[in-house]
Amino acid sequence: MVEEKLLMTVLRGVVKTGKYVLGTKAVSASIKGSKLFIHSSSLKGTPLEKIREAAKSSSTPILSYAGTSFDLGRVCGKPFRVSALLVKSAGGVDLTPLMEQAES
Repeated sequence: MVEEKLLMTVLRGVVKTGKYVLGTKAVSASIKGSKLFIHSSSLKGTPLEKIREAAKSSSTPILSYAGTSFDLGRVCGKPFRVSALLVKSAGGVDLTPLMEQAES
């Protein structure tokens, strides 16, 4: 599992300087050409399977976060639940530590 401090540092940097997409519907619609897909433990069932399938077909690495959607929202610095997040562009942040822990 990914270390929360590392995830927080990277994601807050992405939120400040990069491009990202939040939410299952938006993630599903724009997964092609993305750098990384992150989901919380709250995302289950058919929505998760559909997004994982799309991510694998477009060769987007998948990172599972053990915390809830409330926790992932807090890690991103958002005051709301985030069950799915897609990194489109890292901005000034190095994604390598997270990519090493992601499944392809």
